[in-house]
Amino acid sequence: MEFVGSFSGGPPVLKKFQIGEAMATNGVPVVVGGAGNEGVALAATTTASDLVGVTAKIQATLLTAQQTDNSDPARLVTVVVNPDAMYRARLSGGATSGTDLTALTVTTASTDGLTVSVSGTDFSSPTQDEGTVYCITGANAGVSRKITSVADGAATVTLAFPNDIAVGDTFFTVPFAPGEDQFVQLTTTLDELDASVAVDTDNNNFRVIELDLNGVGDSYATVVPFDCIWAAGGSI
Repeated sequence: MEFVGSFSGGPPVLKKFQIGEAMATNGVPVVVGGAGNEGVALAATTTASDLVGVTAKIQATLLTAQQTDNSDPARLVTVVVNPDAMYRARLSGGATSGTDLTALTVTTASTDGLTVSVSGTDFSSPTQDEGTVYCITGANAGVSRKITSVADGAATVTLAFPNDIAVGDTFFTVPFAPGEDQFVQLTTTLDELDASVAVDTDNNNFRVIELDLNGVGDSYATVVPFDCIWAAGGSI
């Protein structure tokens, strides 16, 4: 993920911190290391409590012992620390960054534009209820709607798509909708969002403020931190 702005309109504030573990991927959230840790630690895929910020320049190797050349073993990472930062992250179709989202092909038409029906797809497991469905191809291409109910084979919306949904149209879903009390799950390398999981209202890492939906390989979300240590009260 990368810094794309802040609510205050200011530039990224960059600070350096000693690392407490190896950090091999850039653009990932780091959190307070805690007692007994040499420095900041990586967040987890489902939590970023006590967020310090998101890395802007990595130092991959962790050293703790004295060096034979007497050089300083401290290794630092540069972090964007704005508590009101906005970050843009690619949407991955699985736990591995770079995975495409799954395109779903409509098998039953909807003449009222309210139901995306896909045989063999259970939208309730993992649940996409209150997530977003986006039309890739067909008369509604480029249009998204919030999902309001799900079932095995059907994702239903309350605000109709502008055109009928035809057999052969393709869609994908993502497990969040801007403006909802929801959180994200990160990929294993922590730099993208895993959009193959269920809608999540229990984590405390990032909330989605905007979706930029395009194709299965080039869709993005803008997220904001939920529990940043630099914000008043510990979270924004």
